[in-house]
Amino acid sequence: MGLILMFLGLIGCFIPIIPSPITSWFGFLILYFSSNNLISFKFLIFTLLISILFFLGDFILPLITAKKFGSSKKGIIGTGVGLFLGFFILGPLGIILGACLGAFIGELMNNKGNEKILGSVVGAILGVLSGIILKLVVSLVFLFIYLEKFIRIYF
Repeated sequence: MGLILMFLGLIGCFIPIIPSPITSWFGFLILYFSSNNLISFKFLIFTLLISILFFLGDFILPLITAKKFGSSKKGIIGTGVGLFLGFFILGPLGIILGACLGAFIGELMNNKGNEKILGSVVGAILGVLSGIILKLVVSLVFLFIYLEKFIRIYF
């Protein structure tokens, strides 16, 4: 069951309805209770904190990168609203489209020129893609650690 959760965590990197690092962490939790101290409680807490950090970062990163690329306050708010609505309306693809559309509308409301709008949209896209890559890296590291521990127990 723990291994299934690890693979679901990997899938969750691309399907936002599955909180990928947290799902992978539940694989560690199962391993913790099914093995004789093969992983420590400290390790479990540490990986939980990493999971929560990357889960939250997935939502915050597009806002930060939009700001770094020159987005105004309205553009950042638009990015956040677009992320949220896009996810619920269009699913996984909606996160990228929603963030872009939200940044675009926010900058239009702020009466900024095309250059400012483009920077805001590019920042939102880079933030979403960076979040996906970071979740994938964490989930892969979790999977490799899990497999090493799993092999030690059963083989």
